Amino acid sequence: MAGEAVMSERPFVPSRPVVEVLLILGVPLAMVWMAVSTLVNGTFAAAGCNPLRIVRLLVAGAEHPDLTCTSVPFIADLPSLGLGLTSETAVVLYLLLIRRMRKLDVSLTREGAAIFDKGQLDQDPMRTRYAKFLVRLKVPSIRQLVVFSAVITLGTGFYVSASKTNHLFKTMANIQGVPHPSVSVQDGYRLSWWAQWDTDPSMAILWIAVGSIGTYFAFRQAYLYYHIARLFKDVPKLVVFRHVPARIDRDHGWRPVGRLTVIAYLSSLCFVCSLIVLIYILRDPDAPRPYRVVINVLLGAVAFAGTLLNLAVVATLRSGIHKSYAKSLKDRMVRLNSESAALENTGQFLAARTTRLEADHLVSDAGYPIRGGVVRVASLASGLIPVIKLSHDVINLYF
Repeated sequence: MAGEAVMSERPFVPSRPVVEVLLILGVPLAMVWMAVSTLVNGTFAAAGCNPLRIVRLLVAGAEHPDLTCTSVPFIADLPSLGLGLTSETAVVLYLLLIRRMRKLDVSLTREGAAIFDKGQLDQDPMRTRYAKFLVRLKVPSIRQLVVFSAVITLGTGFYVSASKTNHLFKTMANIQGVPHPSVSVQDGYRLSWWAQWDTDPSMAILWIAVGSIGTYFAFRQAYLYYHIARLFKDVPKLVVFRHVPARIDRDHGWRPVGRLTVIAYLSSLCFVCSLIVLIYILRDPDAPRPYRVVINVLLGAVAFAGTLLNLAVVATLRSGIHKSYAKSLKDRMVRLNSESAALENTGQFLAARTTRLEADHLVSDAGYPIRGGVVRVASLASGLIPVIKLSHDVINLYF
């Protein structure tokens, strides 16, 4: 069809299954390699460092000082494990997003539940707007390389900061009930860290790579979602939508778009986890006041900007869906009322009443067509959790 000529131009969603598989498996394979390597060199686990015990102490707190874990093995390094998990999630969500975008036109125009005609994609004003959308997504390779290099540099600096100071490692003693561990204890944690450069440079390189890959794909996902949201903001004015009754499709034909918004919600939750790791690594209540001020300002800026962006993207997507659906619903009601009046004029009163009842029934339809709200509600934590943690730090800092 004509519309397929437009939607086939997908520079941002190339069909490269081999590359996608390698990207999806890259971070897990790196994590497996780190686990195997630490098993070989003896830094995978240590006495008293059961990860479940560390989690329990982190959540419930320690009643009495009990410093039984005196090193930082791989299995007890919760921030690094969280970093690996969020990195893999960022890669998978990005690839899942482009895969669903690749099939979006077919999904929205499928027989029996099409919400618009595919031919509209090859007609103005949608054709011009979509061409502009594609141009924005054609990011030159040199720019992508610059961004990736910047992310690697940032990740390296983050590693150096974490590995050369005692901030991260002092927390391990704090979790076990020792509020002010001695410098020798803190140095012991730092020097025994499984990813310490002096002990095993390859583990340090993988630690940096895993975090940098996740950050890079989070940036790519944010860039892509930003332009998708801008496109959906204009869509209600560019395409004529048709109303799909709930008896045909419970989401009125909008389920494929709903899958995109679910990825946005999951990205918000991934952002929460990443930010918690940053707070865990960088915050230090016993550090000099200037350091605490700078760190709190930086973390606050990241939390505010990230939360604002997440909410803006989700709100824009939902607004575009709502306006498009409401317009199709209104047009359908107008047509039904017009048909009812025409039937009455020709004496077909029973048919006219049936048509008018259908129009009246549409009035009770929800303003947002896609059902389900569990993930949507959970995504609100993208602002709540960081705000609570940062507020606690600010109170301790100034009072």
